[in-house]
Amino acid sequence: MPPDDEGRRLQSWWIPVKILVLGAGTWGITLAGQLHGNGHQVRVWEYAPEVVAELQRSRRHPKLPGVEIPDGIEFTTEIRTASSGMETVVCAVPAGHVRETFRGLADGGYSGQMVVICSKGIEDGTHALLSEVVSDVLGAASKGRIGVLSGPSHAEEVSRQIPTAVTASAEDIALAERIRDLFMTPTFRIYTQTDLVGVELAAALKNVIAIACGISDGLGFGDNSKAALMTRGLSEIVRLGIHLGARAETFYGLAGIGDLMVTCMSGHSRNRNFGYHLGRGLTTNEALEQVGMVVEGYYTVRAAAELAVEHGIEMPITVGVGDVVFKGLRPLEAVSALMMRDPRSEMET
Repeated sequence: MPPDDEGRRLQSWWIPVKILVLGAGTWGITLAGQLHGNGHQVRVWEYAPEVVAELQRSRRHPKLPGVEIPDGIEFTTEIRTASSGMETVVCAVPAGHVRETFRGLADGGYSGQMVVICSKGIEDGTHALLSEVVSDVLGAASKGRIGVLSGPSHAEEVSRQIPTAVTASAEDIALAERIRDLFMTPTFRIYTQTDLVGVELAAALKNVIAIACGISDGLGFGDNSKAALMTRGLSEIVRLGIHLGARAETFYGLAGIGDLMVTCMSGHSRNRNFGYHLGRGLTTNEALEQVGMVVEGYYTVRAAAELAVEHGIEMPITVGVGDVVFKGLRPLEAVSALMMRDPRSEMET
């Protein structure tokens, strides 16, 4: 159904759109529900047939208790035909699967639809932002048609209509406004801006700092420690972001400090929970198994640490997390290395 009167007042216009959502994880299902509630025709693609079969049967996602999937949302496992007749593509697959997913879409005949990236991460190996990955795969037909939706938005809360505010970003403000109009509801407020690089970097890098905060919690440290990690972690993100062409103010908005706070502190945060298990003494593989869902920061931290070295940007927290995750450095040794660094002014960049 179309939005009610209150919803209409929040939108500059309303036209029903045919939308493909890529990924049937908690975020993909939540976004599909938001879009369906706004009166759009929604199709969800998911690569695993058994997942689709269960979602079609139960109309519920096991990680979203009490949330019913509307009957009007359809599912498919055929990526090459998934976008047929669709006007917009929403990406909610894990960052590590973005390239292969869009290759399937391209092979099926991508026809210039607007793409909204709701995944968060940096591609391992290439160090590409996800908008760059999508652009690379889809080619010239996607030029000027890619934007992102990002900010402090746990699926567990958005799906229950808990008030949330996020950012829609695209190089063209008109495209960001189109994204806003698709998703915005009385409980899902969307701001717009044009710093695509800054929003994507903030979304990816905050997951690494959240792992650090989880490690701190697992070690039994307190609020002082977490505040220090979040603040100095933000400094690292800003340093790298500005160097790569982002605007500083982006990192102090919803996509930056907003998403950083919620990811570092929330019990819903997979990245924070992964770090917590590391701090408690579990190995990387054991910690991943305990979380039981995709931990984007696990994949991002290596790319982020490599970017820091490549560009000569000092990011000691990021590097320390990478050493714990991939090199077996003991968490307490990583903490000691951070605390014993040479003294410096807080204002140094």
